[in-house]
Amino acid sequence: MASEDYSPGRGRILLKKLFDTLSKTLFLYNFSIRSRLILYFLFLVLLPTTIISITVYNKSADIITRNVNTSIENNLNLVQDNLDQRFTSANNSMIALYLNTEFADLISSNRPTDSTGIINELAALNKILENFPANGTSGSSFVPMLYMLNRPEYTQYNFSRRVFNIDQISLKPWYLAIPAKSDFTVVGLSSLDSRFTIKFAKRLFGIRHAQLPFAGLLTIDIPVSEFSTLLDHYKPTPGSRIYIVDQTGTIAISPEESLIGQNISTRDYFSKISPADADSGTFHSFRHVISGEKMLVSYQNIQATGWTILSFSPVSELNGELASFQRVMYVVIGICMLVSLTMALLLSENISAPIRKFIQSMSHAESGNFNIIIRYRRKDEFSYLFNRYNKLLQQIKALIDKLYVTELRKKEAELKTLQAQINPHFLYNTLDSINWLAINHNVPEISSMVTSLSDFFRYSLSKGRNIIPLRDELKQVESYLGIQQFRFQDKLEYELEDVDPRLLTECLVVKLSIQPLVENAIIHGIQQRRGKGKIRIRVTSAQEVLFVSVFDDGVGADPERLNLLLTDQQPGNQSYGIRNVHTRIQQFFGEAYGIRYYANHEDPSGLLAMIRFPVVTTWNEVIEDVDHDRSG
Repeated sequence: MASEDYSPGRGRILLKKLFDTLSKTLFLYNFSIRSRLILYFLFLVLLPTTIISITVYNKSADIITRNVNTSIENNLNLVQDNLDQRFTSANNSMIALYLNTEFADLISSNRPTDSTGIINELAALNKILENFPANGTSGSSFVPMLYMLNRPEYTQYNFSRRVFNIDQISLKPWYLAIPAKSDFTVVGLSSLDSRFTIKFAKRLFGIRHAQLPFAGLLTIDIPVSEFSTLLDHYKPTPGSRIYIVDQTGTIAISPEESLIGQNISTRDYFSKISPADADSGTFHSFRHVISGEKMLVSYQNIQATGWTILSFSPVSELNGELASFQRVMYVVIGICMLVSLTMALLLSENISAPIRKFIQSMSHAESGNFNIIIRYRRKDEFSYLFNRYNKLLQQIKALIDKLYVTELRKKEAELKTLQAQINPHFLYNTLDSINWLAINHNVPEISSMVTSLSDFFRYSLSKGRNIIPLRDELKQVESYLGIQQFRFQDKLEYELEDVDPRLLTECLVVKLSIQPLVENAIIHGIQQRRGKGKIRIRVTSAQEVLFVSVFDDGVGADPERLNLLLTDQQPGNQSYGIRNVHTRIQQFFGEAYGIRYYANHEDPSGLLAMIRFPVVTTWNEVIEDVDHDRSG
């Protein structure tokens, strides 16, 4: 049972149903076969190519992104290590000064009791600080400052630029922020002689004194420019920038001197730096748009100082390799698309060209031209189809020619038979004799009726012509109405509206085309109603079309049903006469003309029958219309 449920045939059926459902959903069946072939081929080629390219691209993007983050993290670690080394070197320089024998003796001695001692102490300390190597022990240039405890006289004898009383800084925020038990402290950004420096502080104790009393505070200032070169060296890309900000968000170190001292804590990207992440000392990064440019913002905290190293790198520069790979991917997809499109066009053209040729031939055959033979030289399924189709066209043409000749001969035979049954001269002479008898016996009604009947037959025969002037056709109808008015007395009234004289004399119509409509209106409309009925005939023209309208106010009928009877292949006897008129008009002038029924809007109870003729004025025009209709 399992093998039957999952047989290959069943799988193909399910796959076909799925494909049909997808095609209907995507409206593919609304496209031509050629368009569908192109879409299918492009889909089959581009879908796997695109999936593979996107997968490789995303994988490569992840690898490149990780490598970029690792590289930036390593750079920030190197910056931090270098800063730690420099901070350590600054501390070592301060220790070296602190352990200087003469310096240690001076800060460990008791406070001088007289002014001479104060001046000597101040001069000695100033000399040590002035003569201490400006480059210290780390190669960095720095400026040492000493703030001695309980030396107010230093302010009185203000000849030193290096030694001061500690009262001068006791109220400074940076001094108050120094931890109580801290030995060495990185104070932060400062300024000296109109330039920015990084200030370091170290508490001093009298190491030569037995009680190790607190003696003062030693500071050194290192120019920020010495740290800026370090940041430039570790930039990930030429367009990157590295800043070091303190706990307040103020830029302490930057290669751009104009940015030093600026507070960036109010910037939108700064709010994304989590304090918890900063305190952990680990590397973090995020993307942010700064001044319209997408940047990778990376940061890492220096736990020893609480400062943060910030790196800003343009994503466009970091993704240089990725952008290059992306361009290669686009080129590959473009080449695949171009090749697949070319192959799809060739394949679709190879299949759809015979179909288009077949459709073109069918359109000619539909218009009546069966002389179009499809020539196809390839030996495939289309060759068999076209050979059978060509034979079918030849058979249809032979049958149509045979049927047309048969019908034409039949119509001619019927007309000749009808004409042969009537001897016009005998008929006219007899009617003329009856007319004179009526006049001699003073019976004008009979005379008038016989005259109308004579005119009716005269115009009906029309010397055997099938196309007659509109004037003669209307006179034949008027004669017929005169006879019917005698028959129905006061029950029938008719009106022939004024017609343009040019239409009467110039326009040609099919003989006996209006009278059957009038007869139909009398029998099925006027005769069936109560009281007097009226028939009105109107002739108009517009845009080379002649309209003959027959109005009646009889009992009416369904126009749609009558119109269907005109085209019904088996209409029955009830509509044979009108359908015959409709067919004869189309045989002479084409299918665009003939009879059409409408509701009588002037009298809702009645009916309107309208005949459409082309405006033709010569017999040659009628022949041309007939020939054109047959060839079309």
